[in-house]
Amino acid sequence: MSDKALMNRATLELTQKLQMHFPTDIPPDVLQAWNGSPKEVIQARLAEVFGRMPVARQDLLQFLGTVAIPAIAEPFIAQDEFVEDTSSDAKVKIVFLDSDFKEWFLGKTEEPIQETVLRYHKLAELSVDGPIIAELGGESKSETTLAQIFALMKIQRNGEAGALLSNGYANIFYVRGANNLLRAVVVCWVGGGWRVDADSVEDPDGWCDGIRVFSSNS
Repeated sequence: MSDKALMNRATLELTQKLQMHFPTDIPPDVLQAWNGSPKEVIQARLAEVFGRMPVARQDLLQFLGTVAIPAIAEPFIAQDEFVEDTSSDAKVKIVFLDSDFKEWFLGKTEEPIQETVLRYHKLAELSVDGPIIAELGGESKSETTLAQIFALMKIQRNGEAGALLSNGYANIFYVRGANNLLRAVVVCWVGGGWRVDADSVEDPDGWCDGIRVFSSNS
């Protein structure tokens, strides 16, 4: 049998196995994104996957635990709460708010919520936002709120140990901002206060391993 015939047979066997073992729990928004991708993108991704030997996949996120957020009885007005203030009587010691966070989030008001629970994970390897969001279960399961972030910062207002990393490493949350777009909100303790930044989930720069990622507990 020729090499070409062997390749065709092997290709057929592989495509049949892919059909048999195709995952059934892919988030709808991820499926929709793949179905809407041009063939060149799909072909390039498949070539990337099948261009190397198969190995057991390491989870991108290592589950660490959950943290309870107390009920928030009043509307959460972002511009009233996220204020640069490191004084001793500040609700939360915030040393810096970046310009993107101000533009995308300070005009937001969130409705009161009952007590909620967030999950948090350690990022195991360098990654951009897309694979992280997919592993969390898609946008709906990764989404958190500004009120939840602020509540966690308030618990650790002086940089104490807790669910949030307070060693200079980033804590990542996914929150809807202006125009209802999902954004990455980054919270870091930088000595004397929390720094809050925001970034597009399309940013090509990846997050370093060791950071902490928070998501809903659904």
